[in-house]
Amino acid sequence: MADDRYKSITLLEVEISSFNGGGYKVRYDFKRNLISWKDGYMWNNNFMKSLTPSKLEYLKENLPDTNILEWAEGYNKGLIAEYGNPTANPSSWRIRVDFEDGTDLVSSRTKNFPRDWPKLKAIIEATTECTFRLR
Repeated sequence: MADDRYKSITLLEVEISSFNGGGYKVRYDFKRNLISWKDGYMWNNNFMKSLTPSKLEYLKENLPDTNILEWAEGYNKGLIAEYGNPTANPSSWRIRVDFEDGTDLVSSRTKNFPRDWPKLKAIIEATTECTFRLR
C-alpha cells in the first residue's frame, strides 16, 4: 500500500534546475532529522539544519497528499500525460526517495512538471522557509 511506503521513506531529495544550470536542491534525511539546502544561484545560501519535531510531523502528515511516489513511478513508466503538465520553459526536476528496505526511487523530467508539483513545492517552502522556484 502506498501509505506504508510513505512511512518507510528515509531520504527525500528534490531538485529543480534551469537550462543554464541554476536551481535548488533540498534533501530531507529522516534518519538523522536533517534538512540540507543547496542554492545553485548563491552558494552562500546553502545550509544544513535540524528537522524540528513540528516540521517532521508536518512532512509526514502532508507528503502523501503530494502523490510523489505515484507520479514518480508514473513518469518512469512513461505515463507522462497522465501525471504531468508540459511547459515551454526548459526547466527540469529530479527526485530521489530512499526507503527503509534499501530500495530507492529516482525520477526526473525536463519541460514537464507533475500536476501535484504545487503541493510538493508548498511543503518544501514551509519546511525550509525558502522559495523553491527558478529565477
